Amino acid sequence: MIKSEKTSKVNLIKEKFEKNNGLIFVDHSNLKTEQSVAIRNRLYEAEATFMILKNTLASIAVKDAFKSIDLSGIFKGPTSAVISHKDLIATAKILKDIAKEFDLLKLKGGIIEGEFVNADDINKLASLPSREILISQVLSGLISPIYMFVSVLNSLPKKLVLTLSAIQKEKEKIN
Repeated sequence: MIKSEKTSKVNLIKEKFEKNNGLIFVDHSNLKTEQSVAIRNRLYEAEATFMILKNTLASIAVKDAFKSIDLSGIFKGPTSAVISHKDLIATAKILKDIAKEFDLLKLKGGIIEGEFVNADDINKLASLPSREILISQVLSGLISPIYMFVSVLNSLPKKLVLTLSAIQKEKEKIN
């Protein structure tokens, strides 16, 4: 490969590494072409990109993009990057499902918000509920105290009316 080609490929990789919602690095040993296409199609649904890397070019791009992170251990053996453009949790879930289905992809680690995370952390992300469910859980947590407060306020007049009704009945019995 000519030096100018290498430089342009490194710049392309660097750009993709810098502009994303998260990176996940996987080992793709023994991955066949048709499996690669199937993986790309499933990741496309989650607005993520599957990119097979050349380790030497990727390590140069990582050094430029993430100066404070040492990823030298990641770029050993066949390495691919899964670049999440929108929802990192959905991407991690799809990767976890693909790894179970094909039994080929092995998580190596990733970069989330400029910090390195290991494979266990990515598996924890994949086990989180979806974004919509998390939002609904937060909203129900916020609404619950308000609902309880309103129901207490509603019960006070009811109790007052029942108490006054009981007092009225007692007075009617006496008279």
